[in-house]
Amino acid sequence: MDCHPEPDEPLLGRYAVSFATGTAASVDGRRSFRDRRRDDIEPELPGWPEGSSTFSVRRLPGKIGVYARDALSAPFVIAWGILCDLLGGGTIDPEPGRGKLEERENEVDDFPVMWADPGDTARALPWQLDPARRPSRCVTEIVLTPGRLCVVESDTTLWDTPRDNVAEATVKQFSLGRRDFRLTFQDGSWARLTTRLSTHTTELVELLNGGTVPEQGHSATVQP
Repeated sequence: MDCHPEPDEPLLGRYAVSFATGTAASVDGRRSFRDRRRDDIEPELPGWPEGSSTFSVRRLPGKIGVYARDALSAPFVIAWGILCDLLGGGTIDPEPGRGKLEERENEVDDFPVMWADPGDTARALPWQLDPARRPSRCVTEIVLTPGRLCVVESDTTLWDTPRDNVAEATVKQFSLGRRDFRLTFQDGSWARLTTRLSTHTTELVELLNGGTVPEQGHSATVQP
C-alpha cells in the first residue's frame, strides 16, 4: 500500500531516514539490535537478510585505529582518545559537531538502534532501514501525516503505525551534527534513527512531538 495522504489528510513531513550508526571509537560504524534484557535479537528478526558483520565493541587496540583515522583531520586526537580511555573517561569528545554523551551504556559500551521484545512496535520496523543490509541506492523515508507515521521506499509503504503510537521523539546529542533521534513508542520500545541533515532531524522531532515547522520543511526529502 502506498502511503499517500487522503484528501483530508495533509502531508506534514517527508524525510529520508535510516538506523543510526555509532560514532564513539568503541562502536564507530556499528549498530546492535537488543531486547529489553540487552540480548542480541538480530538473528531472530523475521525476514531480515544477513548483515555485513556481527556487532562487537572495540577494545583499546581497535579504538586506536579509529583515533588514527580521525587524526588525519583532528590533530592530537590519538593521544587524547587513548588518555581518556586509560583514565576511564570517554565523555569528552574532541570531534567537532558532536554533543555531550547522554547514555554511555547505549552510545559507548553498546549501540542499540532497536530496543524491543517480541510483539513490541519497534521490533516490526523494516530491515530496509539498515544501511548494512539494503542496496546502496535504496532510500527509506518517514512520511508523516496527522494520523499516521509511515516508512516508505520508492513510495511503497514498508511499515506504518498510528501517529498517536509515538509516545516521544528526542534528538540525541551524542551524534555527528546532532542528526540522530530516538522514537519511543507507547509500549516502551524504541528505535534510534538518523537523517542526513540536523535541520531535518530537528523539524521531524518537532512534528512528531506535536509542533509545527516552516512550510518549506513540510515536504523536505533528503537524499543519502
